[in-house]
Amino acid sequence: MRAAVGLMLSHGGGGVEPAMSRPDYEQSALHHSCLLVLLRGVGPSRARVLQRAFEKVRRVSHIRVNDSAGNPRSIWIRFVHDHPVEHNDWGDFQTHRRLLGLITIGRFDNQTELNELCRQHESLKVRYGSTLYESRAIFFGPDEPPLDTIGEGQAPPISGRRLQDEFTTPSNFRSQAFFYREQDTCADLESRIGDFASALFWVLESRRLERSREKADKVSLLLAPFEKRDFVGLDMESRNNRKRCVGRVMKNLADLSLQAGLVDDALSLYHNANETLKSVGDSLWVGASEEGLCAASAMLLYPQMREIETLHRNSSLQEAGTSPLKSTPEKWRASDATKKVTAGEVTANNVDSAQRVTSNSSSCSSVSSLVTTATNSSASDTPSTSSSSSTSTISAAPIPGHQRNGDLPGNILKAEEITNYYRKAIINYSKYRHAATIETEAALKASRICIEQNRPLDVAMFLQNILYINLSMSEAEKVKRFEIITELYQQIGYQRKAAYFQRLAALQHVKQGSQAPDWNQSYRLMLGSFTGYLLCLDPLEVLENAAGWPALQIDLVQTLITAARRLGHSALATRHMTFLLQTQWDNMSPTEQSEMAVQLQNLSAQCEGSPVPLVLENGTVIPPANLTDLPYCLDCQVKDLPAHLRPQRIKVAKADSGPFLFTPIHFNSVDRRDKKKDKNKIAFLWVQNDLSEVTVRLRNPLPFELAVTDMRLLTNGVVFESLPQTIVLQPHVPTYVSLHGTPIETGQLDLQGYSTHTLGVKSNCRLKHMRGRSFPPNYLVDVIPALPRIGVKTSLPQTATFSNMNSADIVVTSASLTLYNGESSCCTITITNESTTLPLEYLEVGINSNVEQELQKKIFRIDEEALKTKLPVPPLGSIDFDLHIYAEADFVCPQPPASLNSGAAGGDYGAAASLAPYSNMSTSGHASLPSRVGSPQHRRHEPQNSSFRSTISAGQHSLAALSLQPGGGGGGAGPSSLGSQYSQHIEAQVRLKYSGGEALTAGYCRQCAVSFNLELLPSAQITSWDVLPAEVASQFYLVLDISNLTAQEMSLNYTDTKNILIEAKESCRVPIPVDRCSLEQVVAARAAEVAENLERELCFRTQLLSFNDALSKLCSIHIAERVKINWLLTGTDIQGVASLRGIVLSQSMVDLTAVSPLQWSISFQETPVQPHSEIACTVGQRSLLSIQLANQSLQPLRNLVLSIKFYQDYLNGMENYNLETRVAISGPNKIAIPLLEKQEQRQHTCSVIFFTPGRFKASIECSSNPQQKQSEHQSDMFSSSYDEQQAHVWKFIPPIEVTVVEQ
Repeated sequence: MRAAVGLMLSHGGGGVEPAMSRPDYEQSALHHSCLLVLLRGVGPSRARVLQRAFEKVRRVSHIRVNDSAGNPRSIWIRFVHDHPVEHNDWGDFQTHRRLLGLITIGRFDNQTELNELCRQHESLKVRYGSTLYESRAIFFGPDEPPLDTIGEGQAPPISGRRLQDEFTTPSNFRSQAFFYREQDTCADLESRIGDFASALFWVLESRRLERSREKADKVSLLLAPFEKRDFVGLDMESRNNRKRCVGRVMKNLADLSLQAGLVDDALSLYHNANETLKSVGDSLWVGASEEGLCAASAMLLYPQMREIETLHRNSSLQEAGTSPLKSTPEKWRASDATKKVTAGEVTANNVDSAQRVTSNSSSCSSVSSLVTTATNSSASDTPSTSSSSSTSTISAAPIPGHQRNGDLPGNILKAEEITNYYRKAIINYSKYRHAATIETEAALKASRICIEQNRPLDVAMFLQNILYINLSMSEAEKVKRFEIITELYQQIGYQRKAAYFQRLAALQHVKQGSQAPDWNQSYRLMLGSFTGYLLCLDPLEVLENAAGWPALQIDLVQTLITAARRLGHSALATRHMTFLLQTQWDNMSPTEQSEMAVQLQNLSAQCEGSPVPLVLENGTVIPPANLTDLPYCLDCQVKDLPAHLRPQRIKVAKADSGPFLFTPIHFNSVDRRDKKKDKNKIAFLWVQNDLSEVTVRLRNPLPFELAVTDMRLLTNGVVFESLPQTIVLQPHVPTYVSLHGTPIETGQLDLQGYSTHTLGVKSNCRLKHMRGRSFPPNYLVDVIPALPRIGVKTSLPQTATFSNMNSADIVVTSASLTLYNGESSCCTITITNESTTLPLEYLEVGINSNVEQELQKKIFRIDEEALKTKLPVPPLGSIDFDLHIYAEADFVCPQPPASLNSGAAGGDYGAAASLAPYSNMSTSGHASLPSRVGSPQHRRHEPQNSSFRSTISAGQHSLAALSLQPGGGGGGAGPSSLGSQYSQHIEAQVRLKYSGGEALTAGYCRQCAVSFNLELLPSAQITSWDVLPAEVASQFYLVLDISNLTAQEMSLNYTDTKNILIEAKESCRVPIPVDRCSLEQVVAARAAEVAENLERELCFRTQLLSFNDALSKLCSIHIAERVKINWLLTGTDIQGVASLRGIVLSQSMVDLTAVSPLQWSISFQETPVQPHSEIACTVGQRSLLSIQLANQSLQPLRNLVLSIKFYQDYLNGMENYNLETRVAISGPNKIAIPLLEKQEQRQHTCSVIFFTPGRFKASIECSSNPQQKQSEHQSDMFSSSYDEQQAHVWKFIPPIEVTVVEQ
């Protein structure tokens, strides 16, 4: 009943009641065994000077002392820098709260400062005098002055003089002081602090012995500070009160034993005190005894917690940019690491392993699994004596790094029991309002024990209980509570909860109504809570992980922006707003996106955002944030240089290395096939100092215009000069933007993206950071050495349209020209080296057109050797060269097969069929290209002695004029159907490959082209032709029908001295004397035909060539080379040459064109006959005619027939061969010669009698008939006669002309 009354009194009553001022958030269960020492700096703050001394003092946190019985004791020291005096009042309740020692550290320069240090030390002693056992003062004085600073009248100081001999402490200073020079190493300081700790132990041990010797009936009642009035007026001699006194004293003795290193005795005393206090219902002290049991058990089970505590105290916040999962302890990440310890799992053989101390937190699970030694002894079985010797069953607690010998005591709490006992203790504390601080500290201690046991749920339960404890705290203490809860949640991996409480602490700093809001601390805490919200300072990692709760993350970043603004750090506010837009853009609605963009624009107006890291005062680095998707890049293309500026490899002719060998075996081909080409490698090349281009397609996702300024390319590798670009993007409209720059060096250029300046923020938008698009991480472009640039001009006018040929994109200029067939012209091309530093050292000119290569060579001609002599071209210099253009055309109309075989073997030279009007030309042209030649205004007069008008001569047999008027001419398609459709259109490109400088050495050049549009108009046309014998044997007449296809009069020069005028669309017939083809040429053609036939027979076995074809081709070439028809359009300077290339000859024409293989020697009346000689005889006179033949060819002639025939020529195209009544021949007029070997001669003689007078002509000819059957052996064909497959007729030219007169 009295206990209940006391409980009610403790919750009631008014006035100020004693309570702890604030909880000790750093306290752990192991601190129950520590001696509390205040370590305080006094005097002026000189942290750098005194830091070494503080470190040395704190290093002595544990000593090993032998007691009076010689047993070793482990004594632990806890140094604190501040200790409220009211906490000493709770020293009877829990002795580890009592301040037992005092150490002050200070520095002085003179006696006055030393006196002040002593005064401050003594004032601290007075303040904590009720509990202090010992105190020490550590003073650092001035160093000895160097010798060179001593004056002349001063004596040098005595070397090695002690500082305490120079300065003395005041008389009222009763503590022991240690003096050191400022630069002293303090080598003996640790040993002196050890002696100080040993002194504390002996005082404590004496107090413990005194307490243990007190008699049970004479012990006084120990009280908590708030209990003093609860027992006023109560009967203290009652049985319950006596048991309460004994139980509390026993608990106090257990605390002293625990501090004195007697852990086993403390366990027994705690158990006995717990049972005694439970029996009287003393809940507050029952909770204290249960907490003591937990502390004593934890000392034995988890000795490594002392080192872990040190690590936690010195740990810093997580590094910026690390992943949120990296801060989770390893033991919480492994699911099998959270094994709970149950009784009976461990045997006594594992004791040594259980006592092993390690500083690695990963060993916690292994240690905690070995701490429950099976024992069934209960608290009632433990002897209840206050003597340490009677209760000690194991040796003292081990020093860290050493193993504990012996078994764990049987009354130690198991791992899971520690949690239960802490829970009971907290429940008992919760019954007392003044014990709220004790309850809070107990919950924190229990949390740290559960962390060591890998019990995260129990940790969360204890921490959650702290929030419901009603404590009167200041704002700073509330913040401290939230920070401690945050730290403990982080240790168990509950990052989300840790972040929540960290954010609460941040908001507490700037709570509404606060007198001095600390925005700096608020910002620091909110920045540290990023990990719990699965955020990090690096926006790239946030985007990569894509984890967390977007709504919470957005709210957190907005709060952080507010804190940065209140701090006046505009750069930070801009950076965080940029971070928000970059990481949470996809998680915001369009309205939110627009609002955030406007906010960013307003923030950046105060401080512009830049893509550089920001370093805070505490060393935290804020990585750069970039608006990668604002504007949104839809496409990115690296553009090649313009076609005429693209570099090309200079082709080098490869040497013939032998035959190509193929094998299906792939040697080392697996690696080659598996090696993938770089997808980001650009196939084309860029050139140093040439403007390059990258095209991007952008879209503005905002509902208002977005201005993007200073947009540049981001590159790496070679030096690259980017040109800025500015553009205004309309909402939601894709826009193409061209970004330009110039590579300054050669090598590999790494195109990584582009930079922008929008909404007041400069951003580096790299391709590898653009999510949701198939962009490579970068583009690699090879930059080759600089190439010269040239400008090209021509002397011809430009055309309206460029070429339609392939590679038309390399054309830089054009030229147009209209020519008549056979006309020649010259175009001057000027090349200017536009480079300011590079010479033009290499220039190659090539021509490509839409005609065949052979024809192209005839139309276009360049003197390349003369061009090479003009190289090199200096910078800004120029050269020119001539392009000769000839309007090549087929002036000869093709003949039908019938006309080619119309020649009679009997010697009819009047081949009228071959002169029939015939034309089969089919050409095409462009009507859009006007003719440059119109109708002539004036006709040019030619000399009358060398020209004649083309007229129709009715007296000629086969020279029929050709009419070019519609409806004229013979059947079929005649010249009358020819018009503008006969013009030809030729497209050509003069391609220039050029290079110079280092690029030429590397093998690179450029290529450009000049486009030529050439229109060829019809001029003269040879419609028919024939070959007639001439007056001399060495020549023949080529008779041509020539048509004027132009629209004006044409002057033809067909020999050196003869001209003829042809009206427009008219034709004329002209005879042209031509030298016959020599026998040597015929022999060479024969030899070439034999060799080719032999090759065909041996190698290809195809159809053999005919000698007739070779001879016909030879004669055609002979005529084309010797006959050139020059034409001139009268009234103009337009002139040209009509060629007979491609003329086709019949067999009879070939026989007249080539020199006969027979050599004739004819005599009449034994007089040799000379050409055009006068031969006369009388009627009835017998005249002797002798004919001698000689084979001049290299082959024998077979089946020859020599014939003699007299006729009369009426000179009107009529010849009379029926002269049986006028001439008689004595002897055969035809003889057969089966074989005439080479160089063989045959002679035939006959007599001729003329019956009537007149002029007679003798036609003497030798004909050959085709061989009737083939030789038995093929070799006979090669050695056979001149040509046995064709019929030939060889005549004596000119015919013999005999004048017969009367007798």
